[in-house]
Amino acid sequence: MPGDFSMCLILSPPTPHHLRLSTSAILRPCLSPTPRPPDPRKKAVVFADALGLALTSVRHFVRQPFEDDSLMLTLASLRVLRPLSSPTYILDFPPPAMDYLQFRTKLMDKFVSLEQCAVQGEAVAGTVRVRNIGFEKSVTLRVTFDNWQIYNDLPCCYMRDLHSGGETDSFSFRLVLPLGTEQAEFCIRFWCEGKEYWDSNDGCNYSLHKKAEHGGFRQRPYW
Repeated sequence: MPGDFSMCLILSPPTPHHLRLSTSAILRPCLSPTPRPPDPRKKAVVFADALGLALTSVRHFVRQPFEDDSLMLTLASLRVLRPLSSPTYILDFPPPAMDYLQFRTKLMDKFVSLEQCAVQGEAVAGTVRVRNIGFEKSVTLRVTFDNWQIYNDLPCCYMRDLHSGGETDSFSFRLVLPLGTEQAEFCIRFWCEGKEYWDSNDGCNYSLHKKAEHGGFRQRPYW
């Protein structure tokens, strides 16, 4: 019949009691209606291959050789010139560099000076500083164990020093004392372009002696 409207009523099945929501529950949308700005505190992770970069890289390191490979062994044996916990020998002199002003004055006047020295068990290690007055130079430790009846010359090794400013050069030595040594004396010879310069501790030489067995120290005067 024209003008008649049919109305269809769709009834949903009753919801079980245990699935009904409480009227007090607050429903939240799972998506926000408006986009939120990115949080600057969060960091994005981008992989190298996504940018077309290699996942691995290889670097080659070239070791620059020292002028003397024995220098590496010498520096390792020095252990920053720290004496061992129980030294067998005792130095009869303080390290010259402890009084830096006096050490510097001596170096400028004599062109060579013992710098540091320490006992390491059955050995003595130290450094020597010389003035850089010429390119060709050598430093030798002259040592005796029998009051200069016989002496030996021990070559010192050149040490690279980037903080000297080119005015001075450093050399190192490590003297292993023979078995049964009771005392030793040494001085330093510096040779440069045909001239010799000596550091003999102002004529007294540098000396050391063996520690007494009873635990005390034998005092031995300089000469």
